[in-house]
Amino acid sequence: MPHQIALAVIPCSDNQSRMLRGILKYAAETSRLQVIKNAAVPYISWNYLKDCRPDGVVAYAESRQQIAILQSLQVPAVNLNLLMPPTDGVAVVHSDNFEIGWRLADHLIEVGLRNFAFAGHFAWYHNQLRREGFLSRLSQSDFDATSIDIAFDVNKSNLQDGLPFRQIDQENLRRQLVNLPQPCGVATCHDEFSHEVVECAKREGIAVPFGMSVVGVNDCRLICDTTLPPLSSITQNAERIGFLAAELLDQMIHGKQVPSEPLLVSPGPIVKRRSSEFLAFDDAEVAKAIEFIRMRCGYPITVTDIVERSGLCRKTLEHRFESVVGHSIAKEIRLTRMRHSQHLLASTSLSIVDIAVRSGFESTSGFVRAFREYTGKTPTQYRSA
Repeated sequence: MPHQIALAVIPCSDNQSRMLRGILKYAAETSRLQVIKNAAVPYISWNYLKDCRPDGVVAYAESRQQIAILQSLQVPAVNLNLLMPPTDGVAVVHSDNFEIGWRLADHLIEVGLRNFAFAGHFAWYHNQLRREGFLSRLSQSDFDATSIDIAFDVNKSNLQDGLPFRQIDQENLRRQLVNLPQPCGVATCHDEFSHEVVECAKREGIAVPFGMSVVGVNDCRLICDTTLPPLSSITQNAERIGFLAAELLDQMIHGKQVPSEPLLVSPGPIVKRRSSEFLAFDDAEVAKAIEFIRMRCGYPITVTDIVERSGLCRKTLEHRFESVVGHSIAKEIRLTRMRHSQHLLASTSLSIVDIAVRSGFESTSGFVRAFREYTGKTPTQYRSA
């Protein structure tokens, strides 16, 4: 007879939904665990945990009080969160946070940056570990970083409105960002923090990604795709974490001792978007031209517009641009429009007509023709692929 397990993992984020899928996948594949359901859903509120009398629990504990609840049950328990250091009697399965930080630093070094900052809420244990990995990778290349300690606004909380995040102290963030040397690569511990960094930078007149390149953690599409510019972010193998947590719980129910150290899972790839598309050009006028193209790709800009903005003669700018970038200004405009239209097709439900307009095309037919030449597919075929 399968053992009854309770899941105190509320799917309020992409990662937690994937963790649940991983747990359920293990339960379905082995038939040794049966998930206790709460009406139609396979997860349970913390208030109901004791009443359902499970043989084991997988939980996403966010406070010491919730950890205490797990300990009081006196059954095998696995925690999927590391807001605080591991606690005796409760196993932990989590991403390798040191590796996450290491990979974020590696990405920012790779794009050519030489100034760095790391933003997190360092009262959270996993944020500390991510910072350690970030600084360790930088030190290997003789770089250092400024730490930006994210503080929450005690007078505002979206948690009270049923939304799964806290509002940060904007003035505290602003004071720390404006003093960073530019250009600067900023890694954050969460996509929510990346969004706030980008918005603050824009309010202060700092261009993203050329003055400040930003990369975060979790690859939450709802946040990454709707921030302007879209956010680069490292993925977590959340479904794998859930699967391994269920496997470990199964082993503990059958007598395995609670592991003394967390079971760590390597993160997935970094999804590269425009927020970290820094180009390390020595030619400032070329960098400004590319920044203008990316910021205005939704408008019918021309090479003449870019030349007039630079203050250089057309022949000089075109020669310098091609020497640095490897192709013409006109081609860069076309490529940027195509990448922007691909992003809109993949992340929105806008009509093809609207996407053509928002990608700087004056006619839909011209957009469709250019898109087919670039991708080998029509916009409709690309969207449905």
